[in-house]
Amino acid sequence: MPVTIPRASVVIPAHNEEHVIGRCLDRLAQSPASSELEVVVVANGCTDRTVQVARTYRNRLPHLVVVDEVRPGKVSALNRGDSVATTFPRVYLDADIELEPAALEPLLARLDSPEARVAAPQVTFDTSRCSPWVRAYYTVFQSLPYVTDGLVGLGLYAVTEAGRRRFGRFPDLTADDLFVQRHFSRSERETTPGSFVVHTPRTVRDLVRVRSRVAAGNAELAQAGASPEVAAADTRHTTGGTVASLVAWLRRRPSRIGVALVYVAITAAARVATTRQTSVWLRDDSSRTPQATVSPARRTGGADTDAPSTRVHLDGVDFDAVDEAGAVDHVLLALEEGRGGLLVTPNVDILRQLRRDACADVAAGASLVVADGMPIVWASRLLGTPLPARVTGSSLVWSLSAALAQRSGSIYLLGGAPGVAERAGAALCDTNPGLRLAGHLAPPFGFDRDPEQLAAVVDEVSSAAPDVVFVALGFPKQERTAAALRERMPQTWFLGCGGSLDMAAGDVRRAPAYAQRWGGEWIVRLVQEPRRLARRYLVDDIPYALGLMLRTAARRVRGR
Repeated sequence: MPVTIPRASVVIPAHNEEHVIGRCLDRLAQSPASSELEVVVVANGCTDRTVQVARTYRNRLPHLVVVDEVRPGKVSALNRGDSVATTFPRVYLDADIELEPAALEPLLARLDSPEARVAAPQVTFDTSRCSPWVRAYYTVFQSLPYVTDGLVGLGLYAVTEAGRRRFGRFPDLTADDLFVQRHFSRSERETTPGSFVVHTPRTVRDLVRVRSRVAAGNAELAQAGASPEVAAADTRHTTGGTVASLVAWLRRRPSRIGVALVYVAITAAARVATTRQTSVWLRDDSSRTPQATVSPARRTGGADTDAPSTRVHLDGVDFDAVDEAGAVDHVLLALEEGRGGLLVTPNVDILRQLRRDACADVAAGASLVVADGMPIVWASRLLGTPLPARVTGSSLVWSLSAALAQRSGSIYLLGGAPGVAERAGAALCDTNPGLRLAGHLAPPFGFDRDPEQLAAVVDEVSSAAPDVVFVALGFPKQERTAAALRERMPQTWFLGCGGSLDMAAGDVRRAPAYAQRWGGEWIVRLVQEPRRLARRYLVDDIPYALGLMLRTAARRVRGR
């Protein structure tokens, strides 16, 4: 990447953001303008690995500056970032926000002006992991004037140099974005092409906390109107305008009364809960936790890679509480730091086999263990320590490939019938331009029991030096083969992915999305391959899954 003079500065205040700062910086690094960005990450009072994670992006963001700020609070971080940043336009970006790479260029272009301007792309709310009540709330919220009428805030805004001169240091206010917005008339606020993603709170309780903070911030701004640093801002309440917009929205479609009532109820609850906040960092943690990348905690069974700190113990196996995005983030960060690992995705059948002494060491030696089976997720909920989502090997093959393509990374496909890995590799590379196929191999049957043949496979795969190896040999052969390869390839990641290459190659159709969501994928597979799968699913796995539920429920009762 050629180094250029910075064209714009991005200030990112961050407090204990190791789980999300990677995805934020990754999106900036994917932008065509990445080499022209001065990115200032202000790590404010961090006690986790935010600084280390941010610094791994220095090779992709050539003007990256990571600053340690000990004075607590977001306002301190914003002011410190301003003191370090050197150019305009200036973008203020929360660490948990994902800015669409294509949205950065039009944002900067629109602010290449001597006039006082403030701008932001259109916001997109990610409610995919939220309760229905939270989704209902945001159905209404995204239609209100604050969001649709020259948005400034929700984690992202950018100003010209003349616009930034309208105020001095950021005052000690919770609503820093609203403070900025109120310095600009509607005609000076721009909505530019593209979007940015806000990950919303997961539950109503978390949402009420967030909205009570917003209500407190609005009240602070109104009360501070007489102070010199706020005097230039419009501090009037806008409740009346919001109510009028909500009524007009309902008139256009009265059938939306249900979601409108949810919005009103949550807003009222937030107003009641509003108090003077005591924390200097006020945010929602529920949307951050499942996106875990790495923590100092290590898996005790012999793994050599840091694993997410939150784990759920089910039938002798420790599952890491991450969703698919979190698993991908974990792998990418480890690769950036030169660390390899093994990602194991037990479904019900694999979990059943892991209880046997002959297989017990497989999960213990893994770097990351995720739940590839809805019964496992259901059991974690019964236990009272829910896993965030099902994470399948079939999906990880695609999501890891897509993420690696952004870094010109490479994959190696090991396993499958002759020709399957080749076709799967072609499909993955065609879908993800930039991804490199380091090689593919369909080893002969029984190679793992022949030391010479196993050594030949290890030599061939290791000589290709891929970033990630997809090992599709079936459990536990694929994990044992990966263990042999890891001795020669300590900086490579391995994913045991079973029949995923057959799906990627198009030889086997995957179940529809609704069947996957509701735990019915096995039914589709059974219909496709009844002779091979009938005994496994009907005789072995269903009784085991029922027993897992009963054992888990009993554990929770005993715990109480």
